[in-house]
Amino acid sequence: MFDYFCIMDHLLPKVEIDPSAGFCSGVKRAIEATEQLLSQPDDVFCLGEIVHNEAELERLNNLGMKILNREKDNTGDIKGRIIIRAHGEPPSTFERLQAEGTTVVDATCPVVIRLQQRVKKASAEMMEARGSVIIFGKPGHPEVQGLLGNSSGNAIVIRAVEELDRIDLTRPLRVFSQTTSDLGAYNKFCEAILAGAAKASGEKSDVIINQTVCSQMSRRGPGIEQFALSHDVIVFVSGSGSSNGKYLSGISKAKNSRTYVVTDTGQVKPEWFVNALSIGVSGATSTPVWLMHQVAGEITRMIKND
Repeated sequence: MFDYFCIMDHLLPKVEIDPSAGFCSGVKRAIEATEQLLSQPDDVFCLGEIVHNEAELERLNNLGMKILNREKDNTGDIKGRIIIRAHGEPPSTFERLQAEGTTVVDATCPVVIRLQQRVKKASAEMMEARGSVIIFGKPGHPEVQGLLGNSSGNAIVIRAVEELDRIDLTRPLRVFSQTTSDLGAYNKFCEAILAGAAKASGEKSDVIINQTVCSQMSRRGPGIEQFALSHDVIVFVSGSGSSNGKYLSGISKAKNSRTYVVTDTGQVKPEWFVNALSIGVSGATSTPVWLMHQVAGEITRMIKND
């Protein structure tokens, strides 16, 4: 009887959590800082969503964190501490909060801080040279807004190589990327800029490419490719508003058509696992590990009860 149940258990699909998935170091640092603040008596507010994941936001909200709307809420009325999330903010935000006498806890990712400093320096240089700073990224994204705030008004945000005609390729250019951009897309964009500048200005073109995609981010793409190929089914856990989640789950779907995206355990369906011998659970850089474990547990429960 014992041997029979061992054999039956062995035949159940294996459920594995992607060891490279979950919070990047910048988000993890911001979450840990928030948890520490929440253990103290004063009120804790975050300027915008600290992470693009509904379940994690609910957990932090239950611990006492409140989210401020950057456009609508009057921070001057806040009595407590305000967290600056990992995406960072433009200098004007810090100046305003300081003028209001607000206690600010800066949880900006160190990688983003270094990029802000580099953009500021390059922008000042380009003001002297009558050139431009090019930021490859998503217009309106919090990190991009922070980068623009560190420029001298001579930065241009470009999201795709198709927008290359917005750039004066005859002038000096300093090119950067949002830290969470797709490395492959950024490299292609840089190749197009260099080729276009060489054609417009000849060998004397003044274009400097800066590799500023976060190294953790650049490893996630190849990592999810291999993870998707090594399992029959992938369940990708992501917040509905996570750009990184859309990007990584898209890579997974391209490699494994049996990739399903969920925000929590309630969206998992047992029919996904028919004839599957290996099931992988992965997630975005904004997906907490505890949530992936919950989803993996729900999958295990379903396949055992099937």
